Formats: sequence, structure tokens, C-alpha cells
Amino acid sequence: MKRREVIKKIGFSFGAATLTPSLLSILNGCNFEEEGWQPKFLSLQEYDITEKITDIFIPATEIPGAKELNLTRFIDAHYQLMLGSKEQKNIKFLMKQFSDMLLERTSKNKLDRVATSEYENELSRLLKADKKERQKWQKSYKNYIKKLNKIDLQTKQEIPLDNEEPPKPLSKDINSYIFLDGIRQLSIWGFRNSEYIGEKVLAYDPVPGQQKGCVDLIEATGGKSWSI
Repeated sequence: MKRREVIKKIGFSFGAATLTPSLLSILNGCNFEEEGWQPKFLSLQEYDITEKITDIFIPATEIPGAKELNLTRFIDAHYQLMLGSKEQKNIKFLMKQFSDMLLERTSKNKLDRVATSEYENELSRLLKADKKERQKWQKSYKNYIKKLNKIDLQTKQEIPLDNEEPPKPLSKDINSYIFLDGIRQLSIWGFRNSEYIGEKVLAYDPVPGQQKGCVDLIEATGGKSWSI
């Protein structure tokens, strides 16, 4: 099954409940071409990295891809508007870990010299790793953050740490996987909530008729998820 067909059939994993008007305005507009626009949270280099990644996840085919749908702008705005300072700092750290890993594995000294095919190789290596390995990475990261938060809370409340040592740093592969998985989820979320995809690609009925309690999805929508 083609990647785009898979996305069409994704359910409401990333609903519209937390989409603010500012985020929706990015997804519901046409291409942004205003002169002098700057990312609000990401640096220009970080924005370029994110744009290359989102374009790999959702390239333009017979329907618009990540660039045409402003998905990188959506992600930048999400980081700025929806994350706390601690989460924002962590995003910056994870992106730096991914960038360092990319340079090391491609033997390049500048990110603008890393080819798209080399990005694709690393995304495939990490995101298509063995399922047990990916679950192990997720568990390690979850435990790492949990321990950091515990130490941080105890420090703020002046509670004795009982000689508890800070957790050992995670590998660049683990941090890169967590970063990429987050970008992938936000890309799909933005894709499914964009005006064009909602009206032209997913099942869309602005004025639904008679309610039918039990209908076959294939018969009703051709197997597509309903537009949010």
C-alpha cells in the first residue's frame, strides 16, 4: 500500500482538540510566500532540517505534500504555542542530537552538505528498526525523562535526593528516534487537519444527510477516514 493511502486511512489518532486558531490558520491557508518570514521557534537551520524531514514523510505526489501544506510552519508554531519552556528546551536538544548523529554517520562537516538520500537512509534505519528495539528505545527515553523530572522536582522542593545520581545520557540513536517519531506524528496530524486534505482527500460531507447507525466504511467512504 502506498504511503499516501495509509495516511488517508489513519483514524483520529491526532484529533483537532488541541488545535488553536493560530495553528489552524497555517493549515487552512494557501502557500505562504510573504517576504521576510522567519520561523517563530526554530532557527533557520533547524527549520531547514525539519522541512527536509517532513518532505520525506509526505512528499508531493498527485496531491500536495508537506511543503505545499505548510507542515513545517505548523510544527514550528506548535513548538512555540503548545510547549512549555522545558519541553521546548528538550526539542532543541533532541534536534541537536539528530544533527550530530547525521553528520557523524555521513562523514560531513556541514548539514547543508547532507544529501536528501542520506536523510532518507537515516530515517529508514531508525524508524524501521526492529519493533522490539524501538520499544526498548521508547522505554529507555520514558524512564530517563521520568528520573530527570523526579530529581528536578525534589531539587525545587528541597527534598533530599538520597544520593540518587542523574540518569546516564541516552545514545544519539535513541534521542534521534524520539525526535523523528515526534516529527512524524506532527506531520500526519497537520496533514489530516489541513483544509485541502480534509475537503479533497479524506471523506468530507459538510452537510450530512440522514444518520445511519451501522454502515460499512468501504461502502460509505471508499475506506477513507472521515475529515475532522
